Amino acid sequence: MQRYFSRGLAALSLLALVGVSAVAQTTTTYRWVDAQGVVHYSDTPQPGAQVIQLPSAQTYRAPAAPGAALRPAAAAAANDPASPYQSCGIAEPAAEASFFAPETIPVTVALTPGLRPGDQLAVTVDGAAVDPTTPGALQYQVPGPDRGAHTVSAIVRDSDGKAVCHAAPVTFYVQRPSLLSPTSPARGH
Repeated sequence: MQRYFSRGLAALSLLALVGVSAVAQTTTTYRWVDAQGVVHYSDTPQPGAQVIQLPSAQTYRAPAAPGAALRPAAAAAANDPASPYQSCGIAEPAAEASFFAPETIPVTVALTPGLRPGDQLAVTVDGAAVDPTTPGALQYQVPGPDRGAHTVSAIVRDSDGKAVCHAAPVTFYVQRPSLLSPTSPARGH
């Protein structure tokens, strides 16, 4: 299969970025200029073509499914022999979740085994401490978050104040209606 392009490496790079497998898997590419001065690129040799090597295509991996955010934190806790917890992570909100005009955002921390007596769980959103919904519970509420990206973090400290478990941070997004929109419920029609 041949692929010809007339706008230089930019076109070839664009195809690699959007995932054209024939280009992304090709290690050797051929470049030549035709009689009209148009530059061409191909994955098959052409008379008078110059051999060029292109770097591997940049790839993208979609975010994991909801709940999968626990896996890296669980692995980190399990790999630390000093940690009394097999896993700790933020179960809610899901990583990269988006909320439209929420009054509150629920935050739930998952610990295995559950929080030990004497241990303290601290949850922060954008570095500010969040109080639990019920003292000693693993559920929290973030009231009226501002528009934009927010990061939730959690850490468990033992009775001596030593960190025994860190949950991987989770980022979520809040969208709010614009006051400039004539149909916005925020305008109070």
